[in-house]
Amino acid sequence: MLGIITEYNPFHNGHKIHIDKSKEKTNSKYSIVVMSGNFCQRGEPAIFDKYLRTKMALLNGADIVLELPLIFATASAELFALGAVDILEKTGIVTNICFGSEEGNIDNFIDIANILSNEPKDFKKSLAMFLNKGLSFPKARLYALEKMLNKELPFLNEPNNILSIEYIKALNKLNSKITPKTIKRENASFHSTNINGNIASATAIRKALLENDFSQIKNVMPDNCFQLIKNIDINNIPVLDDYSNILKYILKTKNIDEIKKIADITEGIENKIIENIDSYNITNLIDNIKSKRYTHTKLKRTILHIILNIKKEEQSYLKENLTPYIRVLGFKKSSSHLLKDLTENATVPVVTNLKNAKNILDDNAFYYLNKEIISTDIYNLFNNKKNNLEYKMPLVIL
Repeated sequence: MLGIITEYNPFHNGHKIHIDKSKEKTNSKYSIVVMSGNFCQRGEPAIFDKYLRTKMALLNGADIVLELPLIFATASAELFALGAVDILEKTGIVTNICFGSEEGNIDNFIDIANILSNEPKDFKKSLAMFLNKGLSFPKARLYALEKMLNKELPFLNEPNNILSIEYIKALNKLNSKITPKTIKRENASFHSTNINGNIASATAIRKALLENDFSQIKNVMPDNCFQLIKNIDINNIPVLDDYSNILKYILKTKNIDEIKKIADITEGIENKIIENIDSYNITNLIDNIKSKRYTHTKLKRTILHIILNIKKEEQSYLKENLTPYIRVLGFKKSSSHLLKDLTENATVPVVTNLKNAKNILDDNAFYYLNKEIISTDIYNLFNNKKNNLEYKMPLVIL
């Protein structure tokens, strides 16, 4: 059984290729996808809600879509990967994971992940030496790895390569028997904003969507996905700036000690944010305070955590105790037997109906599920959808 970790923000031709090639590479007939919900790892709301993105995935090769809980989905690469891999492990039926990468060589990832998982003495010594020279931690770690492996590692600057290493580190931490494999990404780079041919990055597609340029998008998405969005009102697509007034309200009504408890609030970043609270919007605020210390992505993720009230202690708890439930977003009728297999083999409760969740989850697990429910209400504040939508949305079944 193949496991895939993704955001599908939104689903495009490259994702379809990845599913097909991953099934072929792992000799798997079926695939279980762990997908971010309504907010993503780059610190932004997803361009389409999780139910529409679930439908896109099921139309194009996914058999079951599971939700990556909010606190993992909006975290940095290490925690994002750990939460997602943990869900695949807890299904009890996934035997392989296959992820896209710019490098495409699984052995390179395994070598690096093993060093970072075990941190041998020579690595620690080199890391300390480079840190003492005043290098940033990422740069010092890169140089220490290159020294340890006696070769240059330029591919570690690519985002999907970094995630690939984190997936393998997570497998190591969990002592998982799931086998990791990778597929080299097709053509478009992760950050590319250009659309040429029939393959484009999700970044480029989001840009075209927000510019109402559907003529280009049609070429880079499966037609069944394009048909779902071709008449969408772009004014109902949420962007981070839509939450600017919510951010201002929170910062003006919480004291500094409360803000310091929010995830990713470090190095006095709360002071910079508060000093610039009267910026026109979130984009303007970020532009005013970004620096080498406070990167664009770091700031977006921090601000999103303030809006969603994601606390450091919540991240720390889940990092230590991991996922207390598995939530199903949708499945294919032709693969419905997999849902039975999942329910019978999973090592944590499987949630298919929110109305029954309190009956199968303990108070702690429901606390984290409720964070998801609240975040969906926040996500939908700007597209005229009703409150408590989570309780009204059925499983996506195709």
